[in-house]
Amino acid sequence: MADLAELGAILVSTRVVSRSQWDRAATKAKSAGAGTAIDALLAALAALGAEPPYWWDNKSPTPRGLTEYQQAVIRSRFVDDELEHLRRDLALNQFLLLGKLGQGGQGEVFRSRQLNPPRYAAVKTLIRDTDVRRRRFEHEARAMMKIQHPAVARFYLYERVRDSQGAPTDEYLIAMEFVSGIVLHRLVHRIGAIPWKFAVHWCIGLLGGLDVIHQNGFVHGDVKPENVMVMGPVPAANVKVEATAAKLLDFGAAKRVDRADDDETQKRTFVGTPQYAPPEQWKAEVVPASDLYALGGSMFYMLTGRFPYQKDRRDPQAYRDSHINDPVLEVRDFNDSVPAEVSAVMRQMMAKKADERGTAEELIAALKATLPKDAFSTPVPSTRPPHSSGSKARPAIPPAPAAAPINAEPEAIPNPIYRGVDGLLALFEQLFIPAFYRPPRGEEASIPERIASLLRRPMVLVLLLIVLAVAIAGIVIAS
Repeated sequence: MADLAELGAILVSTRVVSRSQWDRAATKAKSAGAGTAIDALLAALAALGAEPPYWWDNKSPTPRGLTEYQQAVIRSRFVDDELEHLRRDLALNQFLLLGKLGQGGQGEVFRSRQLNPPRYAAVKTLIRDTDVRRRRFEHEARAMMKIQHPAVARFYLYERVRDSQGAPTDEYLIAMEFVSGIVLHRLVHRIGAIPWKFAVHWCIGLLGGLDVIHQNGFVHGDVKPENVMVMGPVPAANVKVEATAAKLLDFGAAKRVDRADDDETQKRTFVGTPQYAPPEQWKAEVVPASDLYALGGSMFYMLTGRFPYQKDRRDPQAYRDSHINDPVLEVRDFNDSVPAEVSAVMRQMMAKKADERGTAEELIAALKATLPKDAFSTPVPSTRPPHSSGSKARPAIPPAPAAAPINAEPEAIPNPIYRGVDGLLALFEQLFIPAFYRPPRGEEASIPERIASLLRRPMVLVLLLIVLAVAIAGIVIAS
């Protein structure tokens, strides 16, 4: 059974609660008189959620004390007698982890609070398995800190994660600006196709951010609706276009284009998202114009609610063939409200040859020319985190189901093999990954990333070793 004193030491040392807060919670638990001491203590700690955290800097809005994520991991680790893992669940270096935003094979993403300087941040953890990859990532991460643009999430820092004794581990973290809003692909799922003026406005801003990235010698490498955050009110007839904006997130696939890659494996590996990757990216050749193609595909998704090429999502080869060989689709065939001038720019962005797509600066000018003459300003709404229990903030969305996207085609049905693998992985995830670590159903990572995530769980490795030992024993006995 986990020890209460040990739990208190972890919570205080990670700065999740202060010593006085812990003492008050422990006192309440002892005088509760109802239920077990463990339940009473956890109830007292949960009550701290109604108080401002001790690290609060008195700036509005007032945050909650313990977030739902923190309460969940404390309860789970304590009840399961796994306090040795709790410190990692609550804090990484100077970052308090407030809520989980996502998870993949390489690591996790958290909403966090940096203590010095005091600010909210999105923290992504990564494990680099070779020194070559680690050095390359460190070099690129530090260079990305120089990029500043309203449509690009700021890159704060990159550092090695240290354990409770201050010793370096094999894990690294990157901290970026925490952006309050709704992810673009979720917005499309909820309201359907985006009105074209909003889509053009957002793409102009994103092109400006890409232009700065390209001028600094980088390629984002994975522009897609899942990596775009929309800020401001939900598009509607009474909403001003200039009251909204979009911001580019996640630079996990970013790379320099002015320096040769010293990792031969990386040279041969496809990195990106099949639904939006340009022809050259399938050959592991990424150039600035690759981002323009992917943004054109993302714009197609905004305006139609479907991918540029509608294939079985689990068949990358089908996407490869379409991006390389199929003609560029006409967006007006799926949404006739889009002006022909906008469609022409999108066809240029998705040209098969990279040198036919133009530059970000040229595309900005072309898209601006499609807007009314009384062009609006483009302020970026505040990204200050709202009063929240730890989940990613979203603008108000009508509770009623959204209408289907304009002329959307049904998504291809996954093949039977995928359905079987998906079901098996879902079962293993329920058995071995705590609920607060699992993404919502329908938003899981790719199968390789899910397998990698499972293999990081000690119990899964133990189970695999047992199965392997039994199999070897059976072979020996049979022989």
